[in-house]
Amino acid sequence: MNELTTDVTEKRGLVLILTKDQARKNKTDLIANLILKGPLFVLSGDEWLPSFLLPRLIRRRTAEIKTMMNRLRTVRASTCYRLWDSLANISSQGEPILVMDFLHTFYDSDIPLHTRLFRLRECCRELKRLAFYRSVIVMIQEIEAEDYEKFIPALWPIADQSFTLEPEVEHIKQPELF
Repeated sequence: MNELTTDVTEKRGLVLILTKDQARKNKTDLIANLILKGPLFVLSGDEWLPSFLLPRLIRRRTAEIKTMMNRLRTVRASTCYRLWDSLANISSQGEPILVMDFLHTFYDSDIPLHTRLFRLRECCRELKRLAFYRSVIVMIQEIEAEDYEKFIPALWPIADQSFTLEPEVEHIKQPELF
C-alpha cells in the first residue's frame, strides 16, 4: 500500500483497486498515508467513511492530528445521480482523489438499468477527465451480482493501473484469563 501512495502522489492517472471484501482497514490505511503526504479529496459511494480509526492511525505518526485532518475533504454520494454530479463538479486541478465503493450506487434496482448504465458511462468520462490532470484512485468491491458483470467492463479501459487486494484477515485474539 505504501508503494501505491508514492505512485499516486507523484503521478497523474487512474488507478483501479478491486477488493474481495469491504477492505475498511486498507481504505483507512490508504487515506492516512495519502493525507500525511498532502491534501486528499475522498468521494464515497456508500455511507461508510473512516471516522474513528483514521485519527488514531495518524496520531501514531504525528502529533499534528488537526492539521492532517484538515487536509481531508469528503463527500458522500447516495445515488448514481449524486455520484455523477459530485464528479462533474470537481475541478480539474487539485489534490488526489479517492473514490471508494464506486459501483455501490449503481446497484440501486429502483433506477432503470439503462439509466444506470448511462450514468456509469458519464461517471467514467468524468473520472477520465480528472485523471488527465491529477491522481485518481477508484476502489471497487467485487460482489456476486448480475449487474456487477455489466458495470465492471466500463472501468477497465479507463484505468492506467489496476490492483487486486486480498481479503483482510480478521485476527482473533483469545483474552487472557490471568
